[in-house]
Amino acid sequence: MKLITRISLLVAIATIPLSSQAQNSAREALGIISTQYGPNASQWIAEISGSGGVPQPFEWDVVAFDDRAPRLLYRFRTAGGRASDLGVDRQFYPEYAPAGYFSANQIGVDSVAAFTIAEGEARKAKMAFDSCNYLLRVRDFSTEPFWRLDLVDVRRAIVGRIYLSANSGAVYRTIWIYRDQRARPDGEPLIIDSSAPTQRSLTTGITGGDIPARTPSPGESPGIVQTVPPAMAPSFPAPEQGDTGITGAPAPPATPQMTSPSISGIPPATSSPQVFRPVDPNGRVIDSAGSIPDPPAITSPSTTTAIPPATTQTTPRSGMADLRDEPAASTRSDPTKPPIEVPAGTGGSSERIPPPPIPR
Repeated sequence: MKLITRISLLVAIATIPLSSQAQNSAREALGIISTQYGPNASQWIAEISGSGGVPQPFEWDVVAFDDRAPRLLYRFRTAGGRASDLGVDRQFYPEYAPAGYFSANQIGVDSVAAFTIAEGEARKAKMAFDSCNYLLRVRDFSTEPFWRLDLVDVRRAIVGRIYLSANSGAVYRTIWIYRDQRARPDGEPLIIDSSAPTQRSLTTGITGGDIPARTPSPGESPGIVQTVPPAMAPSFPAPEQGDTGITGAPAPPATPQMTSPSISGIPPATSSPQVFRPVDPNGRVIDSAGSIPDPPAITSPSTTTAIPPATTQTTPRSGMADLRDEPAASTRSDPTKPPIEVPAGTGGSSERIPPPPIPR
């Protein structure tokens, strides 16, 4: 009896799905690698990925930095609470470089919390899914890790993709792919991207009739053609008479003629022909007889002033006055002083300035 009970227990354990036996989160997978291979093995992570999560994946693939490896990266795998060594990674260097590296301490939002956020976003979009694929890496040109969660349906087709921060849990972007009755009328899936430039608000009753469409041109494949909204479409006025250049562009206004304004109170001067009259070199007009007319009479001023006679002074040849012929006023004898007697044979007065020496 005991043997039958033990066999039944073993069969029951074997029939339990393997995924439900041990489903570790991403942070727990890093702890398993650190326990088996040492803390340095998972100190810096390039990326963590896992697929088929219901809600967590059974296996996690971890690509960690290792400067001892020929390509600087080493790959590990965790499953069932144990880690295995997959050797040197050959998917990145040298062809592809990882976006960056992060540590386990930077993971503020674990894979369990990330799935809870993604499930809430899918509930808002009324999107059903069967499993979830995970990818954890840093954002380009930054050190912030983020989650990319792909929601998969029973046909293994992606129906939603969510990007959220692994630090704060903020949702960066959502992409929903509708293949049910909400798909496009032409049979293509309806894609709603929150980062699209002309993204409309997400509604559960969205149909293909809400998408602007026009008749395709000859040779153009059928489908939706992006049209410019009326508010953004450029409009040009209809051409008018006298327009030149581009159709609808008005011609530039004619340049107005510049006219000088009339000055009130001043009659316009009448021009008369000028008679030619010859002049002499001094500019005086010569009469017809060839004689120079007398200058006009000088009118005497009202008050006569005596003009002193002009004194002529002989300019010395050297341009400088000869002090020997005419002494300066400062050297002339003062009449109040007695005259200076000059003894005979002394050569002159001692107050006279001798002439400058003549250079040879």
